[in-house]
Amino acid sequence: MTYRMTQQIDCMRNGLKTNMIDQKAQDYFYKNVWQSNIHLFKHSGENLIKEINKTEPKFVIDAGCALNFFKGKIPNLVGYDPVFKEADIVCGHFDAPFKPECADVILALGSINWGDHDDIANMLIKVKSWLKPGGRLYMRGAPGGYKSDKGLQWFQWGMKQIHEFARLMDFDVEWCELEYNLTGPNGGTLPERLWPHRYVWLYRRKLIK
Repeated sequence: MTYRMTQQIDCMRNGLKTNMIDQKAQDYFYKNVWQSNIHLFKHSGENLIKEINKTEPKFVIDAGCALNFFKGKIPNLVGYDPVFKEADIVCGHFDAPFKPECADVILALGSINWGDHDDIANMLIKVKSWLKPGGRLYMRGAPGGYKSDKGLQWFQWGMKQIHEFARLMDFDVEWCELEYNLTGPNGGTLPERLWPHRYVWLYRRKLIK
């Protein structure tokens, strides 16, 4: 582990957060620009329901659940989100009230896509703390934002970054897929994205030896 990552972990343990995301800008984006298109997502939509349910998880966290799409479809799921009242708990990553190593599965489908390298590291450190050894973290990340996102800082996810954070966080990358911006009969905001694709991948927390 690098000295930089050790500093970040120490900051998290002391309740400190660096380079905090502009929550007002994020609120505006989700309330006025973003639309739910999860039914169009080949790798991070309804297909995950069957895959996760096969593992018979005792507890699932949807980190940044937005409209809480998976609620009632995946048993034992609790979703939190800082913007949408449909969440079970209205809060952000750092205020979520979960105990260490409580979750078998965590979903972070687009909610760890903001800020710079340090912001991403801090969010992953927090989310990982809830995951049991051997647990699954499903993630979706984009290499950029929308044409009209009011200047939000998007982290540019790519294969290099996915594997870099796997090494830093001591995760295994089980699989990674490209997901392209499809549109349905009612359109949607996907054509407004600056890039034609996003990444969907599965991290596994390594077992304690």
